Amino acid sequence: MILILLSVFYVLAGASNAGFNKYIVSQKAFGRKFSHSWFLNLIMFIGESMGIPVYYILFKKKEENKPLLIVAKKDEDEEKKEEEKEGEKGIPTPDEEEEEKKPEINKFLLAIPAFTDTCSTGLANIGLILLPASIYQMLKGSLIIMTFLMSKFYIKNKHILDHYIAIPVSTLGVILVGLSAYMNAAEDEEKGNKDASDASQTLLGIILMLLAMFILSIQFCFDEYFMRKYKCHPLICIGYQGVFGFFINLFLCFVFYFIKCGSYNDNEEPEYLVENMCTGDDKNVYRPENIVFALRQFVENKLLTALVPIAIFFMSSFNILGVSITKYGSATTRSVTDNIRSFLVWLWFLLPFNQEDLIERFNVLQLIGFLCISMGAFIYNGIFKLELKKQMRNKKIRLEQIEGIDEGQNILDSKRTTVADK
Repeated sequence: MILILLSVFYVLAGASNAGFNKYIVSQKAFGRKFSHSWFLNLIMFIGESMGIPVYYILFKKKEENKPLLIVAKKDEDEEKKEEEKEGEKGIPTPDEEEEEKKPEINKFLLAIPAFTDTCSTGLANIGLILLPASIYQMLKGSLIIMTFLMSKFYIKNKHILDHYIAIPVSTLGVILVGLSAYMNAAEDEEKGNKDASDASQTLLGIILMLLAMFILSIQFCFDEYFMRKYKCHPLICIGYQGVFGFFINLFLCFVFYFIKCGSYNDNEEPEYLVENMCTGDDKNVYRPENIVFALRQFVENKLLTALVPIAIFFMSSFNILGVSITKYGSATTRSVTDNIRSFLVWLWFLLPFNQEDLIERFNVLQLIGFLCISMGAFIYNGIFKLELKKQMRNKKIRLEQIEGIDEGQNILDSKRTTVADK
């Protein structure tokens, strides 16, 4: 029951987080949309840093009260049952004992994944500005492909046959989702819809999202390495990544403010990359990020002022609930809830009462792509167990048994024939 409730709230928090971020970047002040991808990063990292106080409030006291020794088991055959009971009573299990033997992580090491998180999320936020919210969310399904490649060729993890089937299925899904977005944008461009992104902007958004997921897979490799080697509660890891990420991003925002991409008159059109990768202010000066103008817009637009704290709340809730699901559930649970979250975001932005420029239209190609991404994730995480290798092995054994029976029958028949001849 606890896991079901956690999963429901996790899905709602994740979908709300994606939705509110899209609403934020669509708001206008001083005649400009709030297209501040790196400022959005600051919001995200504030939400992540909330993991530290939550850890000390909810988990620290429980960890301190855990007994240091394991109660001896009476029957070795009941090890698993005893471990489950011990976990429920707060007595450390062998896995927890192994965890306790690990050295405490040096918190400054978490600045490494925080830097990769800064880069990946900054690029993904530009993708969010250029793409419909559902496409942005579904393209995150490419993370499983990038993580597979990194774990295969860098970490050298072993993979089962099901994984090798799941990846092409997910890849097909990502291609179909991206293609549906491009086709919709091309159609809008033909109709002269100025509120929608044109086809070239959509293509750029897709490329940036895929690049962001590749960088995020590198971060996951660092996270996996640190979690294996050091003792670090997931909330502490997320929290300190949030703190380091905030200051790294703040430094980048400061540097970006002094870099000018270009300055234009009212009748001049900025270059393609300048318009889409940089942020323009009310004086038509473009910078990679303009934190001063972002704060001015934040104060000017009252709806924006209300949306940002809500987004921080949902981001922190999303991270905390994600850690809780990992604790009480499994990667399988996380996979199912992530796909439900993508579907909810899509469903929400299909509804007609949304802000006019955010309403999406149904596309069969996108639905097929989403189903392929979901199917790939389910196969990869063992929800749908193909076990082809096992099936082929069993088939081979059955064939050998049949051949053995046939051979035995032939020998028996030949003996009978010999006896009959005598």
